[in-house]
Amino acid sequence: MKKIAIDWDETELRLVVGDVRGSSVRITDVAIIALETGAMAKDVATVLREHVSENGLQNVEALVAIGRGKAELREMKLPPVPNEELPDMVRFQAIRSFASAGDSATVDFLVTDRTDTSIEMIAAAIGPNKLNEIRKCCESAGLLPKRIALRPLSTAALYLTRVGNDPKANIVLVDLLADDAEIVIAKNGKVIFVRTVRMPKGTDARNRALSGELKRSLVACGADARPDKVVLWGKPSVHVGDQQILAEACNATVEIVDPFDLVDVDKKTAKELPDHVGRLAPLVGMLAADGGHPERLIDFLNPRQRPEEPPQKWKNALLIGVPAAAALLLAYLVYSKFSSLDQQIAELKSTNASMKSSVDQAVESVGKTEQIDQFLDGNVQWLDELKRLADQMPPSNEMIVRSISATADQREGGGKLQVTGAVVSPSVIDDFEQALRDGAHEVIGDGASEEKKDTTYRWGFSESIQVGPESLRNQRYERILTALAKQSETQSDSDAEADSDSKADSDSDSGSNSDSNADSNADSKSETTADADRESEVTPTQEQQS
Repeated sequence: MKKIAIDWDETELRLVVGDVRGSSVRITDVAIIALETGAMAKDVATVLREHVSENGLQNVEALVAIGRGKAELREMKLPPVPNEELPDMVRFQAIRSFASAGDSATVDFLVTDRTDTSIEMIAAAIGPNKLNEIRKCCESAGLLPKRIALRPLSTAALYLTRVGNDPKANIVLVDLLADDAEIVIAKNGKVIFVRTVRMPKGTDARNRALSGELKRSLVACGADARPDKVVLWGKPSVHVGDQQILAEACNATVEIVDPFDLVDVDKKTAKELPDHVGRLAPLVGMLAADGGHPERLIDFLNPRQRPEEPPQKWKNALLIGVPAAAALLLAYLVYSKFSSLDQQIAELKSTNASMKSSVDQAVESVGKTEQIDQFLDGNVQWLDELKRLADQMPPSNEMIVRSISATADQREGGGKLQVTGAVVSPSVIDDFEQALRDGAHEVIGDGASEEKKDTTYRWGFSESIQVGPESLRNQRYERILTALAKQSETQSDSDAEADSDSKADSDSDSGSNSDSNADSNADSKSETTADADRESEVTPTQEQQS
């Protein structure tokens, strides 16, 4: 499968295209494109898009190597925990320790040493803005970003998996880029230290800086001052001077390794390789690690995470089956309920239809009854009202009545009694009004007026007693219900008396039948006795004849 490895800095864009099949890698194209500066300069995305378009590399998976400056890198030490819990612990610690490792940052790590008391690792974090910028650069060129990994670890993965002569040796890997130098120290087959330094421009200054940085790196990682081997990526013809400087700085054997010697290279491509092949070592390492050893990379597109639990089919079946069964059961219950309600509705509709004629008759009857009630509401029982008035009236030594008039309201119903008279004191009028007033009667008085006559009844009054139509209707229906109740009691008494008479007649007939049966039995008994007597009389006669 064709893949392209990409790397760039401020001065150049580096690309390596290869055919990756598992751990087998065959390089088919290599390019180092200088990035121009000034007014006519093009950005990396434009240069990459043009190269991809010219070489027909659209929709190819892209492996991007980024330098130490684009990500925050630190050594971390954690207590021993199971491997599945390590990603969560690293992320939690990185949020506390890294300046750029917020909640949205991507964190990945590479374990360098593990003991019974601790776990040592190299952890790296990159912010979402930088990660999205790299991803968009690839997508704008028509590439499919698959990995975004740290460049120094890609180089180390190439050497440790393709060479690795002595796994216990202390090895220093040095990659000289255009303006930077990347130093990786490996021990026991694992990376234990990574350092990227900016190199000065001049040759002498560059050599001194390289020698000093190598010594400081050895001291910083705690390794021995003299490593077992120093590996310098490139061609011997290009880095002879660098080889001598490194050998003098660390007093160790310095080996120059061409990264393309560790993989298969197309013949045409092998003839077109640039002089500084060491700068392409990280890209060759990315292609080699992608197919065989991705666990040796710090990959921000595929960071280490807590392993997912294997799916349990029976749990999935329960999670799917139980809700489905519950849904079916619920649907059946709802359907049954609706069916039952539909049946009840149909029955009620049928009952309503059958009762329509009765209801119409009842409505007509209610209308007629209402007309009769409206007529009878004006029929006031004045004798009852006068009796009530007499019962509630004060004694004659306190009040005299001079006139009573009664009028009925045939239109609205009800009626009015107008009573005039005189009392010995105004308080008698108040008591009289209070006695007459109730829920069915409204009393309106004109108050007490003192008369000029010199009599005992010095205070005159005029009272209007209103009888409402509703009270008349209620009284009328109460009387009707009372009459019906009395009629029902009378009918019950009549039925009970009829049942009693019927029972008495039945008992009389039974007694007469018993007497007749007794007489019949007595007659039968007497006849039997007479026959016996006759037989006894006949027997001697027969003996005499013989």
